[in-house]
Amino acid sequence: MWSCTPDRCRRLSQASELDPKRGYTALWLDIAGKRSNLPSGLSDAIRQVDMTKWPAPIIRLYLGQMTQEGVLAAADAGDAVIKRGRVCEVNFYTGELALQRGATDEALRLFRLAVADCPRAYTEWWTARVELKALGAKP
Repeated sequence: MWSCTPDRCRRLSQASELDPKRGYTALWLDIAGKRSNLPSGLSDAIRQVDMTKWPAPIIRLYLGQMTQEGVLAAADAGDAVIKRGRVCEVNFYTGELALQRGATDEALRLFRLAVADCPRAYTEWWTARVELKALGAKP
């Protein structure tokens, strides 16, 4: 679904060039690139990302520097609205990571959590629904 088609990669790359400090763009480039069997550029991208701000813990998870439990602990900060959004994102992005690793059942579980818990305005909510459909599951 989220492979790196030439147009999609071009747009993601342009977004990264316009705002190289945006961690979310780095994550999406990594996800799309891995689905297209491209080498990860995440370790290079983080040179410009502010790794003291969210979503840095998720990026660290993708780089193998944090565990899922550590990222969930990092998400448990701020008021209830901020925490809800961060936990939503942790569930979605760890679902993507599980999918990359071939752990489909775990990815399904995490995408279902994202659909259940994410605010509907979040990209992760509707993308989790798309992922569930692509995996043959009900959103």
